Amino acid sequence: MRAVCFTLLASAAAFQMPATPQTKTTTTTSLQAFGGKKASGFDASTQLGAQAPTGFWDPFGLATDISEEQFMRYRTVEQKHGRIAMLAVIGYCVPAFIGTFGDTYLSFSEKVKFSDIPLGYQAMFKLPTLGVFQILLFIGLLETQFPNVNGDYGTGYFGQFLEEPIKSKKLAVEISNGRLAMLGILGLLVQDVVTGGSPFEVQSTVTSYTAL
Repeated sequence: MRAVCFTLLASAAAFQMPATPQTKTTTTTSLQAFGGKKASGFDASTQLGAQAPTGFWDPFGLATDISEEQFMRYRTVEQKHGRIAMLAVIGYCVPAFIGTFGDTYLSFSEKVKFSDIPLGYQAMFKLPTLGVFQILLFIGLLETQFPNVNGDYGTGYFGQFLEEPIKSKKLAVEISNGRLAMLGILGLLVQDVVTGGSPFEVQSTVTSYTAL
């Protein structure tokens, strides 16, 4: 639990409203965020994501002299991982604090109930084989049939196609929340392994100190 708390606290600033991107000679738009180019050439430091609390942070120089196509690829992957991480955090929290479908059968053929599936990574070893296949098939369907179109997969924002500057603002918030969720799910997974399947269980250790 301490690992989870540390991770979330260290990243809490990602939930705040994104600050205005670093001022250059042009204004950042959602087109730039997904590979747009300035008149003087592509500059990753002016794109969405270069926002509070770190600003433009690229310690490994991955964005140095990067092309717009490669940046678009990086941004698409980041968004996808952020969305998966947000769902994963919810997938940890809901069964732990709300519950699942109890004794309802998950698989009638293998007599597996929802209550038989443990929380976290251990669930992978309890799911029926056909269930794992269905999950992989669904992932493959999403990957091949729903390409990312400017971050909204061509479906808009809950069915609405937003205009600027609202679209860029919401995309920036999503990027921040996705980054926080990636750190959060990492903390949950580590705590899950360390505690043997109890990522939310608070464990305290009392250490005795001898006065000098």
